[in-house]
Amino acid sequence: MKICILSIVNIKHMALISLYTSYFEENGIEYDIIYIDKYNEEEHTTAKNVYRYPITIDRDWNKLRKLSIYWGFKKYAQKILDEKKYDYVIVWRTETAFMFADYLSRKMRKKYCVNVRDYCLEKNPFIFQRVKKAIKNASFTTISSDGFKTFLPKQEYITIHSFNEKVLEKCKKREIQLNNKQPIRIGFIGYIRFVEHNKQLMQALKNDKRFVLQFFGAGSEILEDYAQENDIKNVEFHGKFNIEETAELLDRVDVINNLFGHGNPAVDTLISIRLYYAVYLKLPILVHSNTYMQEIAEKCGIGFTIANDDFTNMGERLSNWLNSLDYENVDRKCNEFLEEIEQQNRKFRNRLEIQFK
Repeated sequence: MKICILSIVNIKHMALISLYTSYFEENGIEYDIIYIDKYNEEEHTTAKNVYRYPITIDRDWNKLRKLSIYWGFKKYAQKILDEKKYDYVIVWRTETAFMFADYLSRKMRKKYCVNVRDYCLEKNPFIFQRVKKAIKNASFTTISSDGFKTFLPKQEYITIHSFNEKVLEKCKKREIQLNNKQPIRIGFIGYIRFVEHNKQLMQALKNDKRFVLQFFGAGSEILEDYAQENDIKNVEFHGKFNIEETAELLDRVDVINNLFGHGNPAVDTLISIRLYYAVYLKLPILVHSNTYMQEIAEKCGIGFTIANDDFTNMGERLSNWLNSLDYENVDRKCNEFLEEIEQQNRKFRNRLEIQFK
């Protein structure tokens, strides 16, 4: 069987692609990959043939000009698809499915799958219809959060989860009870994009000796400057880090910070890697209201919710909540969710067996 992975993003941004490639490697199945290369660099892959489409994008260009550069990939990739006559195509990200919707539906019907990773402006009727067309004619479609079902076409979806268990297994075993512990270390781990929400958090807990705010990852420099300008001392910072350092950083955290905001389908519906950290390690997590993250975190008994961006008297509210946590319930609920994750990933694995055996 001739298989191809098709994507408009670099390999480094294809989160979860290892769920496919590991299966191929374990079963001796060869595959090719066709993708847009924004960084003009060769990336490691086990693909037999790699087809890179280098592009250069200037941030100052308008959206139409940027789109025209991306759209050039369509002609390039379709030529390869026609020449190679693949038996099956793995379409990575909704944007890729949107771009190739007509081609896939016409020439590859039921011979491809779609992998939905994020919100892709599906509330726009034109985009929704093209995405619907691509999904309707796929053999199956995977999503990384059940929250995506709120904006996707009515269809059967396979939910897949991925977090680096090897990293988490390196974390130190510890008592999860935080009753009366001081200071409580509240950590954000990963690329820091949602700066304003974290500034609000810093102001709410400014120099409160019960808490230390930690920001570990690229983008933390902005918050470090903010702390200095506002004389906020109960903070720790660590810039960009390698994945090998993740376990060490997690060992320094008592509560996970996952404040992304709300009111945007892109953040309202996702499951972030930080939720998996919290569930696996059974750590409390800060989440915003009216999000799918809130639903899951509260279901597991670990969610402290910031409602409507209200940080009023947060130190007292958070301290009281932490001291009242039922840790036996937390342990049981988190284990139940981890079992759900295992069942859903098993369903995905069985689908691969059906498709590629």
